[in-house]
Amino acid sequence: MALAPANQARYAATPPVTMVAIVAGCVALTLRPLLWRVTANPDGPLVVLFVVLLAAGAWLPLPGGRARRASRGPVRGPVAVPLAAGALAFAAVRLVGGGHGPAGGFWKLVVLNGLAAVAEEAFFRRLVYGALLAAGPGVAVAGSALLFALVHVTTYGFWVLPLDLAAGALLGWQRAVSGRWSVPALTHVLANALILL
Repeated sequence: MALAPANQARYAATPPVTMVAIVAGCVALTLRPLLWRVTANPDGPLVVLFVVLLAAGAWLPLPGGRARRASRGPVRGPVAVPLAAGALAFAAVRLVGGGHGPAGGFWKLVVLNGLAAVAEEAFFRRLVYGALLAAGPGVAVAGSALLFALVHVTTYGFWVLPLDLAAGALLGWQRAVSGRWSVPALTHVLANALILL
C-alpha cells in the first residue's frame, strides 16, 4: 500500500547535507572549550562558529520541506503563552540560583551571548528538531534537548546536564507549541542576558 503524498513527505529522509551539518555542529560545539586553550582571544573564532551555526540552522533543508509542514497542521501557533512561560521559568531559576554574572566587557558578553543563543536555537530548535519531527513532536523535543544538554557538558561540566536538559526541554516545548524556532530563540537570549546580571 502506497502512502498518500502528504505522508510520503512526512516520512522523507533528512537530506544528507543536513545530517552532516548536525553532526559537525554538535562536534564543533562540544570542542569549543579548546578555543580557550589554543587562542589568546577566542572571541573571533567563537563569533565565526556561531555565525556558521546560525546559517546552517536557519537555512539548511529539512525533510519533506513545505509538504511536511502542511501535513502537521498550522505552522504558526500561539506565541504569548510559551514566550511568557519560558521567560518566567528562566527568571525564577536566576532568582533562586543567585550568583554573579561572568567577568568581562558587558557589551561583548551581551553580543556574544545573544549571538550564541540565536545560533543554538536555529541549530537545535529548527534543524535538529526538524530532522527529528518525522518521529513525532515528543521525539523532536527530547532529542533536541538531549543534544543541547550534551554539547554543553565540555564547557560547564556534568553538573549542568540536568539543568541544560530541562532548559532544552522547555525551549523544545516552546518550539512545538508555537511552531517557530524564533520563540525559543528569544527566550534563550533573555536567559543568557539574565546570567549577566
